[in-house]
Amino acid sequence: MSKRKILSAALVTALSVCVFCLCFYVSGNALRQLPSITQMNYNLKSDALPLTIADIEKLSERISFDGVSFCAELEETNIKEETVLPVLTNESYFEIYNHKLIGKGFTKENMENKDKVAVIESSLALKLFFNTNAVGKTITLNDEVYTICGVINEDENIINSLSSDGKQRVYVPYSGYKEYKNCEVNIIAYDNKSYSAPLIEQMNLTQYHPTNFSEKAKVIENFEHILLLILFIALCAVSLKIWYRLCRKFVSDIKENLAENYFWKSLRAIPHKYILLIITALGIPAALLTIFLLSDFSIFIISKYIPNDNIFDVSYYISVIVDNSNNINSLALMGNTFLVNLYTSSFSVLVWLLVIFALFSVVIFSIVNIIINRIILLVQNRG
Repeated sequence: MSKRKILSAALVTALSVCVFCLCFYVSGNALRQLPSITQMNYNLKSDALPLTIADIEKLSERISFDGVSFCAELEETNIKEETVLPVLTNESYFEIYNHKLIGKGFTKENMENKDKVAVIESSLALKLFFNTNAVGKTITLNDEVYTICGVINEDENIINSLSSDGKQRVYVPYSGYKEYKNCEVNIIAYDNKSYSAPLIEQMNLTQYHPTNFSEKAKVIENFEHILLLILFIALCAVSLKIWYRLCRKFVSDIKENLAENYFWKSLRAIPHKYILLIITALGIPAALLTIFLLSDFSIFIISKYIPNDNIFDVSYYISVIVDNSNNINSLALMGNTFLVNLYTSSFSVLVWLLVIFALFSVVIFSIVNIIINRIILLVQNRG
């Protein structure tokens, strides 16, 4: 091969490795932050009004609210020179969202005692106190002094920055706010494993758009499985090509020897050929089968995208995609949409990276195929 071809092969291989690593970085970043919850954001385009915290309190009297949380955003205000968004919530919020906290979140005692405590984000803590560990410090919010009990440790990267709405949120216990009962609830969230999850799902809360992040996480995992599947298919193609060429070569050598000798004499004359033939014929397929059985290539598809009677019903898939697009266009979600945006942006990036990786894999396979042919030709010429 010429130097230009060798450099091209090295460049494509390096780019493929970079794309492969980038795919796992993007998917890993999303999977670390997508909790096992369903988040229901109020849709501003809905005809129905959002629930109030008074409605939520009445609901909590009928069903258990363990593993269930909500958020009610107030009007933006200022702390020092920083514009912040106060958010009323309960003690379950930080637990179900799996936030990494410096300090702690709210407790039931905080809610019952109507304590003036707050949880802020690390970026805001850095701006206000020049330190992310702001636990124990105080802030003045709407003329009331709050003690910071926890700081959310944010992951800072490009995807997270693009997914954020740029608002600096300050979380406070809803019970400590005087006029909390009439505050509109922007978000209802619940742990998918909580006892109340099926009950909330059955409620006719059409004004809220649900997003099941457990399902979204599985969709993101699909990209990792597809990447590994592409690698496995490429490995199978290369390995089986080598397997075919080697088996043909050993069989050809054995046939030549058998033309002059009986089987047992041939076996004693060239035992290594028979051994290599057996190892090659059985070893390579056995190795590929072992890799296949030990690897996870499962692909998760959300149930609503699968037709009940005929999986080859193309019209069904088209109608679902059109309905999904129309549904997305009809949304104007309120509250913190960071996780929704994180999933959407990660999904879009991963689709493009997967396409690029697949194209690079085809190019690399072609190059490897040429190299194998050259090596086999050289071996045959020397033989």
